[in-house]
Amino acid sequence: MNVDFKGFNEQVLTFEADSTVTQKGQWVTISANGKVAQASANSKLVGITVNVRNGYCGVQVCGVVTAAKSGSIELGYTQLVYTADGIKKDTTNGKEHLVLAVDDSTVTFIL
Repeated sequence: MNVDFKGFNEQVLTFEADSTVTQKGQWVTISANGKVAQASANSKLVGITVNVRNGYCGVQVCGVVTAAKSGSIELGYTQLVYTADGIKKDTTNGKEHLVLAVDDSTVTFIL
């Protein structure tokens, strides 16, 4: 790809991380007041960890991300969910996101 969407409207919040959140790049869900846990299959996307340290993590909740994908995803506004195999289209349970780019293994979209 010849263009870069990195940096657009990025927003990161700090949360307490439960024991399932151990590394950068994990999709997370809010598990309690001010606390996040690893997202479970078919979770609506809350955010992705940008760092994890000493029981806390930074979670990107807005901006552009690129992630592994599962199945076919169209460009434009598409309902997406998290799965263990990657981000996938789900018109029943998904949250709508603007998909900017798709290739054989990844999807780039705005949270």
